[in-house]
Amino acid sequence: MSKAKRSAAFPWLNGRPTHLPCGPGDMPACALLPGDPDRVALAAALLDNSVDFGQRREFRAARGGWSGHPVGVCSTGIGGPSAEIAVVELANLGVDTVIRVGGMGALQADLPLGGFLIVDQAEGATGAAAAYGADGAVAAHAAVVEALAAAARTLGFAHRRGAVHTTDSYYWGQGRSARPDGAPPPHADLPAGLAARGVCGLDMEAQTVFAVAQALGLRAGAVLAVHGNRATDEWLEDYEDAQRNLIRLAATAAALLAKP
Repeated sequence: MSKAKRSAAFPWLNGRPTHLPCGPGDMPACALLPGDPDRVALAAALLDNSVDFGQRREFRAARGGWSGHPVGVCSTGIGGPSAEIAVVELANLGVDTVIRVGGMGALQADLPLGGFLIVDQAEGATGAAAAYGADGAVAAHAAVVEALAAAARTLGFAHRRGAVHTTDSYYWGQGRSARPDGAPPPHADLPAGLAARGVCGLDMEAQTVFAVAQALGLRAGAVLAVHGNRATDEWLEDYEDAQRNLIRLAATAAALLAKP
């Protein structure tokens, strides 16, 4: 009997992806994408009849139900390269809609800690997004943006629509010092410059998620909770409630998108 072999060009085996801990039939059409694997368990606790598929590296996956509709959850890890892997492998498992759910550093002083931004576009110059043809800002899918806004209104969550700037670097690349008593970083003026252009926040995945989704014919969106505010220099120490509400908001949007 011949044994199935992987192709180095597309190293799946028997329909199962190289990195994600799930296989054919496991994930529904819409998947929520937190960065942190621990937030998959938080999401699964809110969903009905959830099933945890386990974890490989930074990728943890689960599925459950919300308002009678199936919803998947898969962590991406931090940054574009691992987010690219998650979106590509989910697409090949049959997912057609992805919604990033995560945190961001707000750039506008009037965005409160724990508040929500529905991302309508993600700009930046990230390497993984560029590999999929991104050259500057990449728009979220209009239907996903509208569903997220409708979900926020239904749940009574204050929110704003706006743009984020996605980076490959958390410290110098976002204008932070790399040491607590260090000299100002080379890009110390980045947050203020972006804020002056109306950009609402900084994150590390949205541009890649949008670019990969567009290239593969998926719908993509993002809703981000304010974990810190660079304009006011405030930091949200306990953001579990914000993360739970973020999941509720995105799952409600997923259910709206599932309706004919």
